[in-house]
Amino acid sequence: MFREPLKLQLRILQITMALFALVLLSLTWKLWTPQTLFPQVPLFSRVSELPPAVDWLSFAIMVLTLISLFVLSVASLLKKKPEDESAPRFQMLCGCLFLLSFLLEVVFDQHRLQPWAYQFALGLLILTVLKPPRAIPLFRLFVLSIYFYSALSKCDASFVQTLGRQLAEGLFSAVGISTTYWSPQTLSWIAASFPIGEFLIAFGLFFRRTRQVALWAAVGMHLTLMLAIGPLGLNHYKGVLIWNVYFIFQDLILFHTWFQNQTSVEPVGRQAEEQLSPPTYSGLERAVQTLIWIALLAPLLEPTGYFDHWPSWGLYASHHDRVVLLIDEEAKWDLPPDLQPFVDSPRPLSRWCRVRVERWSLADLGAPLYPQARFQLGVAIAVGKAVEQDSPGDASQPRIRLLYESAADRWSGERKIREYNGLSQIEALSQEFLLNATPRPFPMK
Repeated sequence: MFREPLKLQLRILQITMALFALVLLSLTWKLWTPQTLFPQVPLFSRVSELPPAVDWLSFAIMVLTLISLFVLSVASLLKKKPEDESAPRFQMLCGCLFLLSFLLEVVFDQHRLQPWAYQFALGLLILTVLKPPRAIPLFRLFVLSIYFYSALSKCDASFVQTLGRQLAEGLFSAVGISTTYWSPQTLSWIAASFPIGEFLIAFGLFFRRTRQVALWAAVGMHLTLMLAIGPLGLNHYKGVLIWNVYFIFQDLILFHTWFQNQTSVEPVGRQAEEQLSPPTYSGLERAVQTLIWIALLAPLLEPTGYFDHWPSWGLYASHHDRVVLLIDEEAKWDLPPDLQPFVDSPRPLSRWCRVRVERWSLADLGAPLYPQARFQLGVAIAVGKAVEQDSPGDASQPRIRLLYESAADRWSGERKIREYNGLSQIEALSQEFLLNATPRPFPMK
């Protein structure tokens, strides 16, 4: 069956993206609802006054729009006339509504700015609003930017010294090779090769002559990463594995020669007419293209602190600022029993226990912790209020402590650490951030 290749790519991409988005939403549904399992930190402080029903409404819109896009895309693919599209205006509306409802969810809780959801929201907007000759090239550029910025975020000492080594250890452990007696320098050199590979893939996919080699290199990279973080390796949460599977399908649809070798069903006269006539853009198409270009360039601001780490595609990078939450050993027993397993034992000659909020997030919400220090500070404030609410104790003996670690130096990996004792000092730190760092009311039971 001969189909217009760009339109075929667009339809299959929509089906794939809607399907994987539904799967990931189902795995992390607690994150998107007004839950009380984990603190929620709105993007703006006044949002806390709005009713939780808005969360349910926006989540329902996200699910319904994805189902609609999946059904309509399948229906378009099965039509006898390949040029016919099922309810194109309704698909456009679904793409816009999914983005708007996703943004509303993020406004209520910054934790929901998961990188896969951010990618799907922008990707579906491209595929539903723009016509195939404009949508596919822009979508390709969007994917290349993810590889490029992901590689760029790993070009620092902190990745080579920490997460890069962990990925290398997880990879070799998955294939049955022990790294116990390997030197740190050897693991560091292996870790340094990861961003180099991503850079080569990004540039290779950009040029037509090297595209197929880079495509299979990208597939191999995702399979390798799945080994490293899968059950045989670091055993990370399943959502990351599913997202990597999506990337494999996405890259094959976007860059494989099979789609370029398809013959267009458009009449020759119509093709010539479209090539000679100047391109016309509607107001919505111009707005979408402008938004996507902003998303493509905004990650350049990440080193300045004016754009967040995950929307900048800082995936498995560790140079961002962060906080470490500590509580008094006696205060540990005032926490709910469900939270106590995520509190470490104190170090020798110390009474302070570290609260592993990243493990708490994975266990209760099925989603990794949002990496910004602003959000992590909000989580620490919510825990601190719960700890000091019933037993405020002596002001000279605070029951909660926070270590604020600045972004790591690119060349040395060193951080500047500031210490804050007691809830009053920790809450005062929230004034240093441009966006909100105060949590919604959190009744920790």
